[in-house]
Amino acid sequence: MNRLLRTILLEASEDELREAFADTGEDLDALAARGKAAAQRALSETPDPARVKDLHRGLGVLLQMLRRRERLSIDELAKNANVSAVELRHIETDPAFNPNPRTIFQLEQYFKLDERSLVILSGAVHVETRVREEAVRFAANSENIHGLTKEERKLLNQFVKFLKKHTD
Repeated sequence: MNRLLRTILLEASEDELREAFADTGEDLDALAARGKAAAQRALSETPDPARVKDLHRGLGVLLQMLRRRERLSIDELAKNANVSAVELRHIETDPAFNPNPRTIFQLEQYFKLDERSLVILSGAVHVETRVREEAVRFAANSENIHGLTKEERKLLNQFVKFLKKHTD
């Protein structure tokens, strides 16, 4: 339900949102202002760069493994998920790169991942140390080869299950 509502809110036009909220008695402009203020507060918190880099390493490896599992090139994934191929390359290779929130959302949707699983790895939300450590362990135990080995497939499945537990 949350994923559906989030998808509707992110993809609806302003006119569609105003029409949907017309009968609720809610002031859409006030809701938008509160949402913008919450986003600005979240963005103003300065995250620890080392923590974010560790999470980004996990994000890059996870996306690379998901893409390889589907036997997709970066360009094919970009086209299918409606995101930039250049940005995908940066996410997969540069732990200092900060991905666009829309790209994270689109990739979660494309791979049918639990809500917030990639958001956590993007460093956009504060996570406990255990999540960061697991992301580092996941990235360190993954090899960069064409097809996924049986061990990599198992590692990928375990990490996705781990993320699922931390998005509930």
